[in-house]
Amino acid sequence: MILHWIVAAPALALALAGCTFALTASEDSALFETHEISTPAALHQTVLAGDFDGSGRAQLAVVSVDPTRSDRIRLIAFDGGDWIATLDDALDPPVLFVDVARIAGRDRLITYRRASVMWLDPESGEQRTLVDLKIPYRASAEDGIPRLDIAQDLNGDGRDDLLAPDTDGFWLALQLEDGSFGQALKLGPGEPFATAKAYGDKRTYAQVGITAENLPWHLSRVHRFDYDLDGRQDLVFWNGDHFLVYRQDERGGFGQSPDTFATEVEFDFDGSYGLAFQFGDASVPSMLLGFGPRTEHTVLQGFHDLNGDNVADLVTLSLAGRTPFRLRGRYNVHFGRTGPCGTSFPADADASFDSPGKAGGLQPWGYAAQDFLDFDGDGVTDAAIAAVDIGLGNMAGAMIGNSISIDLAFYRIRAGEHLAKPDWSRTVRSPFKPLDKRGPLFPTILTGDVDGDGRSDLLIGERWDELSVFRGVAGREPVARRAITVAAPMPGDERNARIADLDNNGKDDVYIQHPSDDGPGRIVVLMAR
Repeated sequence: MILHWIVAAPALALALAGCTFALTASEDSALFETHEISTPAALHQTVLAGDFDGSGRAQLAVVSVDPTRSDRIRLIAFDGGDWIATLDDALDPPVLFVDVARIAGRDRLITYRRASVMWLDPESGEQRTLVDLKIPYRASAEDGIPRLDIAQDLNGDGRDDLLAPDTDGFWLALQLEDGSFGQALKLGPGEPFATAKAYGDKRTYAQVGITAENLPWHLSRVHRFDYDLDGRQDLVFWNGDHFLVYRQDERGGFGQSPDTFATEVEFDFDGSYGLAFQFGDASVPSMLLGFGPRTEHTVLQGFHDLNGDNVADLVTLSLAGRTPFRLRGRYNVHFGRTGPCGTSFPADADASFDSPGKAGGLQPWGYAAQDFLDFDGDGVTDAAIAAVDIGLGNMAGAMIGNSISIDLAFYRIRAGEHLAKPDWSRTVRSPFKPLDKRGPLFPTILTGDVDGDGRSDLLIGERWDELSVFRGVAGREPVARRAITVAAPMPGDERNARIADLDNNGKDDVYIQHPSDDGPGRIVVLMAR
């Protein structure tokens, strides 16, 4: 839908297509044990992790479209030192996308088809209906069968619920104690850009419908925090000039009649994806070179507790410049205050920090991203920001030498103290190799606890044959200065590398897929020791 204008920029089209952040000899062998799994030829392949049979073994689900365009499912488990297939079957009826949900204490592969969400029985291979649910999803052959995040624990009861967007609100189905789901109910406001057109598209956003590309955009409008400070997470939506609050009750449900509250914090729209609708009919040269007028937009990024007082803070991102390729970004944090009616936020920011690089305006397209997580395990949320370097030099390097660089930065607020500059920063750069037949290597960046010490580690793949592991450490800087290098084949598409605790031993593992459409592919698994 909105990638048409990128095609007009050869450097970005060649080097940056498909990039997102998810936002990853004796020394390296002490960290991981390496395994390799052969996979059949596939036009498209999605790999998911989960304990699908309840055995506690490391397991992977491989959902693929084979060369005959048939959909297939393979479940693979680590058993007795070998990876074995426990299920290999056709995936019928046709599936549009998949996810993993915790249901009745078990990981289940869930599938979405035209009018229902189903779960896959790992023994029979049959799909069984969970809940009737119909959304205007538009599948694309290029997407294959992607993983889309519609399963999450919304009420904190340890059971995953289902939340799916529609153009006029959101469908919510809560999981009950016995593992069944209640009827899907619609809540929240309609899409504010439903009648708008994204840059380079002749259709309205509503006409485009829900796609693999924009489903995360829709879900970014759903905010969760304890507004009324009763110890339960509420669902919060921006609705033009005020917020809607669906309070969670003592049974874990959400009322159908929302409360409202306003804020003095100023922003232009809810979610970075709104930037896609801000450039009208600007010409390609104007977009690339910045011939147009200077613009400034402030977006609501979300709600996170960044100062550790157990009250949500409101975070905005202001972006200024003449082209979305070069917008300076600044995050402003408004600390939440408690009051008789709930949480409030002051008009003036309590903390601010600059986004690295100038790619903030490309967030809707996946070339800049942010993650808010407790990186160092101290109970306080940190900010991790990443942005592709889209300066002229890097664009030339991307086009000529398949070299791509990413600016990465960490920010922390402790005891009310913060710096506008990052606590830690690094430029991640793939090798400059003109005319490399493998194409561009988009660097892999993962975060997870691979050594089980309670601190997140930073994993960076910026070479074709190695992964650098920066262990989390105590102190001002969040990770060690020296990396442990691990021999591993990195994917050109960083979305093909994922991190998860596969064997439930408290240490995160890495699995990297290298699919092939004309012969056997492989999955490389780095099992944390």
